[in-house]
Amino acid sequence: MNVIDMLKEKTERLTRNQAEFRDLIAPQWREYWSELWQSARNYQWVNWILDSDHRSLDETETQPSCDSPEAEMMRQQLMAQMDSVVYVGEWMTVEQERINQFAEVTEDRQWIHTDPERAAEESPFKAAIAHGFLTLSLIPRLTNAVDPENPPYKGAKMVVNMGLNQVRFPFPLKAGSRVRGSKKIVGVKIVRRGLEVTEEITVEIENMRRPACVAQTVIRLVY
Repeated sequence: MNVIDMLKEKTERLTRNQAEFRDLIAPQWREYWSELWQSARNYQWVNWILDSDHRSLDETETQPSCDSPEAEMMRQQLMAQMDSVVYVGEWMTVEQERINQFAEVTEDRQWIHTDPERAAEESPFKAAIAHGFLTLSLIPRLTNAVDPENPPYKGAKMVVNMGLNQVRFPFPLKAGSRVRGSKKIVGVKIVRRGLEVTEEITVEIENMRRPACVAQTVIRLVY
């Protein structure tokens, strides 16, 4: 048995038996024993011994890889781009006509969206504004995810929308404003037949400090 194993065994034995040992100590010394034991636990060498098994597993554990070479290549690329802006789109105007069309489809015809004259007089925004869900629905268009000639994840047979982790609408989007989308990769996970990718999308309003929308989207790349 080497020195490390011996020290580890003794430390584990002390851990198991320290409560019994404390009961054998005279009452006036028990408080000092508790303080001494806690101090020993705080020393780095004790924690290093106790955690050596876990470290050994971590050091020898290999990183998982995808079954598909194309998926593994994409995973490596995305990991290298993590937390960096990987796409900034073109400006797009959100006209009142688009807002009205969205109101008809969703049956959300609230006047702050569909009545510019009344909104200019009574709304705190002094103009008609887009529905938050309209802004959210424009994310595929704003991040160029709907162009079949130039897909953002080349090689994937299919891209599936898995949902959203978080959505916020920090600033109202007024009719006639221009917006653009930018994208960061904030998570990549290996799943069956492909990858699950978490993107952070920011919908910026031209000449405004605060964005119209910040959302984390989750998509699955199938290979």
